[in-house]
Amino acid sequence: MPQNDSAPLSQPSVEPVEPAEPAVEAPRAPLPGEPGFKAPLTEKQLKRANQTIKGMFISVGLTLAVVLPVVFLNPGSSKDTYDRQHVDQAAVAQAAQQNITTEGFKALNPTWPDGWYVNRANWNAGAADGVGYWSLGVIKGDTHYGEVLQTDAANPSWISLVTDGSLPTGATRQIDGVAWEERKLPSEKKPKSLLVTEIDGYTYIVRVDGGDEDFMGELAALVQKAGPAR
Repeated sequence: MPQNDSAPLSQPSVEPVEPAEPAVEAPRAPLPGEPGFKAPLTEKQLKRANQTIKGMFISVGLTLAVVLPVVFLNPGSSKDTYDRQHVDQAAVAQAAQQNITTEGFKALNPTWPDGWYVNRANWNAGAADGVGYWSLGVIKGDTHYGEVLQTDAANPSWISLVTDGSLPTGATRQIDGVAWEERKLPSEKKPKSLLVTEIDGYTYIVRVDGGDEDFMGELAALVQKAGPAR
């Protein structure tokens, strides 16, 4: 019998078909009675909302109309205007004496040389640390500014607090027979040194802008001459 030399026919390959994913429906807005449903605003509600917004803008506009002229007509004080502000030291000291809470405390009230004046004088009741003190800002020749603090209840913590964390140097400075303790401030941006002493039951702190040692010595000498006795 004759032989069949032809090769067997190959079967076509069939790729498996994955089932199609079900279509995802877009979320719909909640219907009346369902959680999250928000009824549309009525015409009256929309009108009231618009009136509220308009009222807010009108209120802000009126506030600015009142505040801005005050700001423009009262510019901030410059260093020059502050330095040249003279304070009636004697009157302030007399008035402050009525509010001084420490019994027997007498506020320092020196007579200053020509060209010297006070631009600040006030009593600090010491609400934070309980140490009340009298404070004077002293100007010399409109170019030198110093500060004098006076208290009869000083302690190391208070001195450190009111002098921005100053530390004793271990040295003293003799001024007209009175020894003043020298202290240094840790920051270079502040006066580098200050003086502290105790006279007749009062502690005095003297410091000046720029660390002017000569001016600080002059100021300390005036303070110790005018210091009241207890």
